[in-house]
Amino acid sequence: MSDTADGAAPPVQGTSPAETGVPAPSNAAALPPLATVPVLAIAAAVAALLVAFSGRYGYHRDELYFLACGQHLAWGYPDQPPLVPLIARLMSDLAPGSLVLLRLPSALVTGALVVLTALAARELGGGRAAQVLAAAVIAVAPVVTGAGHLLSTTTFGLPAWALLTWLLVRILRTGDQRLWLAAGLAAGVGLMATDLIAFLVIAVVVALAVAGPREPFRSPWFYAGGALALAIWSPYLVWQAGHGWPELTVARSIAAGQSGTSAPWWLIVPEQFVLVSWYFSPVWIAGLVRLFRDPACGGAGPSASRTRCWPWRSWSPAASRTTWPGRLQSCWAPAPGRPWPGWGASR
Repeated sequence: MSDTADGAAPPVQGTSPAETGVPAPSNAAALPPLATVPVLAIAAAVAALLVAFSGRYGYHRDELYFLACGQHLAWGYPDQPPLVPLIARLMSDLAPGSLVLLRLPSALVTGALVVLTALAARELGGGRAAQVLAAAVIAVAPVVTGAGHLLSTTTFGLPAWALLTWLLVRILRTGDQRLWLAAGLAAGVGLMATDLIAFLVIAVVVALAVAGPREPFRSPWFYAGGALALAIWSPYLVWQAGHGWPELTVARSIAAGQSGTSAPWWLIVPEQFVLVSWYFSPVWIAGLVRLFRDPACGGAGPSASRTRCWPWRSWSPAASRTTWPGRLQSCWAPAPGRPWPGWGASR
């Protein structure tokens, strides 16, 4: 009897899952088990601690600004999209003067960020131990605890960035182009919280165009996701255009050092050690060492995967057309979740 007697079309030789738009069941089945209980426990602990201490100190100046903006709801403001002022208005209407309720959404999305980080580690091939490590690291990172303890655009930008990253890795691993629609929804909502999401979107599109894989450009789902993101963001863009793009004026003022939060451009890299903190250095240094030394990741030693994996070191979604799902896991999983070969794969 023919192998295709059940009605299934024979596979096309040399065609990747992304080219057909059909998910690759074998890749999906290869994912390690999700460390549900410990990851959710870490996320819940972080959220609970943020809520417990949210009423112990007064308003941040930005929170007062968001509350003031929320009293004058609009599709945009001179220096921000409308989502955070809208949330401030809703929380204030529910319980005027309550710092705990005002900061409750921040605590909840910080917990979501922890879960998304663990999901990303799993998507990259990390086992239970890797997922727990990723969740624990992001839970106590200064940039997360600093943003999560108050209402701000950064608080919502971090989980939006993490969600988009997770969806991107999943699309590249499975080839399921339909997920671009979910990515477009996440990008659109994220852009209504902070314009910085646009930098991630642009970087992804440029990386796909320059380094590949380029299959998404042949999928209608890719353009549908982009159209959805633009549709959600468009009211804010219309507001900005109608008011002479005041956010660009604010940005130039900050860049020129005319703000209390201004900083020289050359501090971008050194500040990462403050935002992530030096005590996490063993994690990312071990990851980088493996990326540069492990032949499976394009490091020293003869390996056919060397050129295929190299672009990933520059954070570009590139790999061989027929082998990239496996290469993605072998090249990336060590960095965020497995500091040395085999670590965390079965834990």
